[in-house]
Amino acid sequence: MSLIRQFFEQRAAFEKTYDDGNWARLEPYFSESLVYEVMNMPFHCVIRGRPAVIAGLKRSIERFDKLCRRTVGIGAVIFQEGNNVLVHGGIRFQRGDSVPVESGLWEIATYRDGRIERLIDIYDPGDSAKYERWMAEWGDGLDASYT
Repeated sequence: MSLIRQFFEQRAAFEKTYDDGNWARLEPYFSESLVYEVMNMPFHCVIRGRPAVIAGLKRSIERFDKLCRRTVGIGAVIFQEGNNVLVHGGIRFQRGDSVPVESGLWEIATYRDGRIERLIDIYDPGDSAKYERWMAEWGDGLDASYT
């Protein structure tokens, strides 16, 4: 199976998990020693270990994503280079009657033995400032951090 197909399977499992909260569903897609890194946002972080990464994803989703309307995959471009799957797309959030906040980002998944061992989200330059302005106006009670 191609790594791109594996990546899409993981994304589909993630979206099911987003809807039903069954976080154990993601475990087969990630290595035990998974490292997750977020860059170019105020909530930047590096998380090590599958349990900690899954807990961080759950935390961010419960305290931010689920409290907004979320649109993912805007203009997505995907390709494989070696054992990496690289995706550039966008994500948009809106809360109540707020203006939407949109960010472009690179997702880079590095595979070893059929599982993701490193996952990096790199937000486009300048999107951090847009996010901070939006949070100042519309983000009361929201927390997108993973840790």
